[in-house]
Amino acid sequence: MDDKQGAAAMLEWRARYLGEHSLQEAEYDQALLAAERLEHSGSVSASEWVQMVRQANAALLRQE
Repeated sequence: MDDKQGAAAMLEWRARYLGEHSLQEAEYDQALLAAERLEHSGSVSASEWVQMVRQANAALLRQE
């Protein structure tokens, strides 16, 4: 896996699913599925996937 490819995939994922607002459960589920697809395709490593899941968890728990 190319480090640049992984970084680009993570940036795109963050832009799509994370932002200034908290995630609702349906958005959270979509974010996790997208992260899983990226990990299975080899676009991100297992450790990058863990980071993505942690970020999605934080966004789900964030209060507005």
